[in-house]
Amino acid sequence: MELTFRILGPVRVCGDGRPLRLPPGRPTAMLVTLLLHAGVAVPVERLREELWAGPAPVSAVANLRSHASQLRRLLTAPGEPPRLHAQHGGYRLRVGPGELDAAEFERLAAEGLAARADGEPRVAAPLLERALALWSVTDPPPAYGPATAAAFDRLRERRAGVREAYAACRLDLGDRGSPELLALLRAHLTENPLREPAWALLMTAQCRAGDQAAALETYRAACRALAGELGIAPGPELTELYRAVRRRWQRPPPIAARPPSRDGERAAEARPVLVPHELPCAAAPFVGRHAELARLRTALTSAREHPVTVTVHGTAGVGKSALGLRAAVAALESFPDGQLHLDLGGSVAGTPLPPVEVAARVLRSFQGATGEPEPTGLAETRARVRSLLFGRRVLLVLDNAADPAQVDGLLPARGGCALLVTSRCPMPDGDVRPLRLDPLPTGVALALLRAVAGDRRVDDEPEAARAVVALCEGLPLALRTVARRLAEGPHWSMARLARLLRDERHRLAETGLGPRLTASYRRLGSAAQVFRRLGGTRTGPLTTETAAALTGLPPEDAVRALDRLVTAQLAEPAGPGRYRVGELVRLYAAELAAVEQPSGHTDEEASSR
Repeated sequence: MELTFRILGPVRVCGDGRPLRLPPGRPTAMLVTLLLHAGVAVPVERLREELWAGPAPVSAVANLRSHASQLRRLLTAPGEPPRLHAQHGGYRLRVGPGELDAAEFERLAAEGLAARADGEPRVAAPLLERALALWSVTDPPPAYGPATAAAFDRLRERRAGVREAYAACRLDLGDRGSPELLALLRAHLTENPLREPAWALLMTAQCRAGDQAAALETYRAACRALAGELGIAPGPELTELYRAVRRRWQRPPPIAARPPSRDGERAAEARPVLVPHELPCAAAPFVGRHAELARLRTALTSAREHPVTVTVHGTAGVGKSALGLRAAVAALESFPDGQLHLDLGGSVAGTPLPPVEVAARVLRSFQGATGEPEPTGLAETRARVRSLLFGRRVLLVLDNAADPAQVDGLLPARGGCALLVTSRCPMPDGDVRPLRLDPLPTGVALALLRAVAGDRRVDDEPEAARAVVALCEGLPLALRTVARRLAEGPHWSMARLARLLRDERHRLAETGLGPRLTASYRRLGSAAQVFRRLGGTRTGPLTTETAAALTGLPPEDAVRALDRLVTAQLAEPAGPGRYRVGELVRLYAAELAAVEQPSGHTDEEASSR
């Protein structure tokens, strides 16, 4: 039986072209959840969270089994293999290419946006139009659970970007503000009144149609919407477009988000601008962090008239880079003038990039736009960067900063740029409160272990899986590293991995944290002596008196040294005069103590080796 699934609107399933009668309520909600994860086994626990808004009843697992049986009978014709399988402690729905409208929308949207980025609006426009046509005029029904609701929110956000890209392609191809284009943009702004690119597109289309008065009124409507909802004024692109209309400029400037066209429609006098897209693909599994991700995305997209700086800090291996990259990708459409990504070298032992090289690297990403000779000196390089970024909407992701000096002086005084910095130590002078990232809670850490090692490994040995999570202290890097043994070696069991990690001789090496802790240790200076002595302590809070006794330092010097450990994320406060040191950090300190330098060497010399 040939099936088609429609979820971009009221949920509909057709078999051989005929609508199938879906069971109402939770069976249909289960179908939608499985469709949003087509081809992947969705654990029973996740289905319980999605289908029951509050605490699930005792009969939830039996109810899920009954719902699955209903769906299996509905979707499978006699003599055919079933579409719905029980697998790895959950359920997996098999969906073929072209059968699910949401997947087809994503495919067409990706191809259309790629063609537009390549300057081919004639190729992009029909692809984007076909993607939009898959959406019903009626929105999908309310979702039961948070993950399903978040998935539909992402699809709607994607649709908004596709609408704007399609409208920009129409303008690239010479649309003179046709009634169809104006109607599309007005309807889009009714749903999304805070999207400045859409206001700019509508103003441009109205000017193309010769209705300058309407374009000016559209700008005033944009001002009211942005001020009423966000308390901000329009950004520089929209404001400049308004000024151009007031000057009765018959050909408004191209919208910043629109790439150069190969069809000769671009104004001859427009200067070509290099638009870098340097964000790497986030390939590793990523779970949890929903609140942190939403907070970072909101902070980044708040860049309008003035730039913003957002900082994330935390201990080695806690997942700062992964979170920062996900937040940058989530906010990508807010930065049409480019997205830069640069590793500043503060994560592992080595030499971090000097500030002048950081500024020069940012400058080289835009060098094609200037054709000017290389500047000399840090101040001149930073000044050139600020000139290039002035009035533009660029996202700079500076990962693994070792020192605030690496990221200083790059943002201009005006424009919608954003700077996202990740580091071990807190970075001062951010526009929003710095985000300190903590290890994953047990439940989320288990979900990450499941994502890397597979559902079966966790479901078959749940106690051993919890032991692995505890021994990795909820650190994503450690969990991903140890889980590779399970992924690469089918003869490994979860219990065997837990036994290996319980052996203190192997735990640190298995987690892969050693080189990253070395990067923090080498910046301790005189506090390195106190840190090395931590290897002789056992688990539990460390007091200033204990630190003084271990090192022979005066109590006030021991307190200052412990404070430096806190700044380096090698310890954390646990109350007045008390500090907590993680077991993995203590094992690293023990390794250092085992190879401690002879007494003739200073602590500074030891910490620099």
